Amino acid sequence: MQLNIIVIDDSPMQLLMSSKLIQQDGRLNLLGAFTNPFLGLRAVNTMDVDIVLLDVEMPEIDGFSLKKMFKKQVEVIMNSTKPIFEFRAYSQGAVDFINKPLSAKRLDSSVSKISEKITFFRDQERVRTAIAS
Repeated sequence: MQLNIIVIDDSPMQLLMSSKLIQQDGRLNLLGAFTNPFLGLRAVNTMDVDIVLLDVEMPEIDGFSLKKMFKKQVEVIMNSTKPIFEFRAYSQGAVDFINKPLSAKRLDSSVSKISEKITFFRDQERVRTAIAS
């Protein structure tokens, strides 16, 4: 199962590093990488997205406020150079929080967690459908 992911980060360097890590992971399909959070928001709300890798601190809008504007249910991995945001990220529904800079090992852990969750819920839906038939 390949998961569709979008990256939203105001730093072009972080965006490039994240994109390279994602492209090396065979479980992920990079749909887009955005330095403009509002273009990223439009992509989240209009594309078939499973995961958003979302920066916390951006000049136009913070990641927490942007996340509230998502019209679809997506798994969110928040990231920041400041670990002080970790508790808030989890309390606002992020599936994971990664301190920058991202590493392949840490991204792998987050994706594994999300993949297991999605598989579990898809299996549950199949069982419900089979029982209802």
